[in-house]
Amino acid sequence: MTAASRGRLAWWWTLLLLARASSAESLKRYVEISKDGTSFSLDGKDFYVHGFNQPQMMTHAADESGRGKILEVLGDAELHGFNVMRMWAFNDGHSQWNSLQLYPGVFDEKVFRALDYVLHESRRHKIRVLLSLTNHWNEYGGTNQYVQWAKASANASQQGGSSSFGPDAFYSSVECRRLYKNFVAAVLERRNVYTGIAYKDDDYIFGWDLINEPRAESAPALQAWIEEMAGFVKSIDKKHLVTSGSEGFFGKSTPDLTRYNPGSWASAHGVDFVRNHDIPDIDFGVFHLYADLYLNSCEMDCALRFSEDYVQAHLTSGLRKPILLEEVGKKGEGRDEYLEVVLRKMHDDHIGGGYGAGTVIWQLSPSNFSDVDSFAIYLPEHESTSSLVKSFGVRVALRMASAFHNGMAVVGWMRQIVTDKIRNFYGNRFWAQHILPAGSNPSVASFSNETSDPVLP
Repeated sequence: MTAASRGRLAWWWTLLLLARASSAESLKRYVEISKDGTSFSLDGKDFYVHGFNQPQMMTHAADESGRGKILEVLGDAELHGFNVMRMWAFNDGHSQWNSLQLYPGVFDEKVFRALDYVLHESRRHKIRVLLSLTNHWNEYGGTNQYVQWAKASANASQQGGSSSFGPDAFYSSVECRRLYKNFVAAVLERRNVYTGIAYKDDDYIFGWDLINEPRAESAPALQAWIEEMAGFVKSIDKKHLVTSGSEGFFGKSTPDLTRYNPGSWASAHGVDFVRNHDIPDIDFGVFHLYADLYLNSCEMDCALRFSEDYVQAHLTSGLRKPILLEEVGKKGEGRDEYLEVVLRKMHDDHIGGGYGAGTVIWQLSPSNFSDVDSFAIYLPEHESTSSLVKSFGVRVALRMASAFHNGMAVVGWMRQIVTDKIRNFYGNRFWAQHILPAGSNPSVASFSNETSDPVLP
């Protein structure tokens, strides 16, 4: 073979590799469970959740005047390295402000388009979305609205009337379950007007929460409901992860762990962390943590001791699935110290090969959201908290980038392709401001030698 022939062959080989790389980029990339079952993965590589909650995204996006707030939240989140947002994909009842489901199966297209918009903008900001499908609490309609609709239907048909609805009617009533399934099917089958992608096919949807913080008088009724609805979601959408949305209190299946609950009251609400998640159609476990709400007259040392023990109990509970701290919040005083301890606890477990799969902070808000709670974090204003979560975002991103290219020989023109893939993964703004300054040169090669984490403030 002549030198010229070898040159042409190398040129064609380069084009082939570039074409394959381009084709791979165009494929949808869903977050999955890792092969060893301990964590999340993307493209077969480790994906650790550095997330935030903002339940009001859809309702504010339904008004044109609220779109700026949406972009502010997502822009701040991208700059701080967040990779997952948890939000509500529901708002039920015609009396709700910017209701999505006005009546059973009757939707406000303007509000559905608002949800489309949030998903579209989240994709642009490189943030995946965990969508919750209803609420145990009355805010945004929730289970009570379904019960009211079912009662009205029962009265209209005169089949037992509303007297047949007990305290756990949402979970036990055939009509409530039917209405919920109809809503879920409508959401999963929805085609985004901005992207043209059906929700069930959208790889920037991280997964589905069946319900936010379910509680019931009857543990068997709640368990049966979770099993039925998880299976129903999977019958429509086998591509996305599914979880319960539970607060994660310990129950009768693990009597030795109930001592870690925030109080005896916690085991009286039908919730059972291990049992609720130890079913085939639930992909990962979740729990919530609010020391300020759970504990009375408890100073910081007490709150930290309880929280560390509570987190550890979940991570070593025997549930052999990834475990996500899906909500954690702390009111203003002592917030940074508290969040640093909890963030480290979860991430250190992950680094050590445990089941800790990420943390989702409650809640990230723009300064002009009027209906937020006392746990809200305003990143531009809360400078110390901003610095904390940004440093943690860098820590997570560097480890993920290192894992993405572990053992990979990156040379020549290949280096730029791989570098571009990582920039695309994390977003240009976060890359430029935080990833490049952390390495000695702006190439992927600098990540493969990363052996230690940046120090949190």
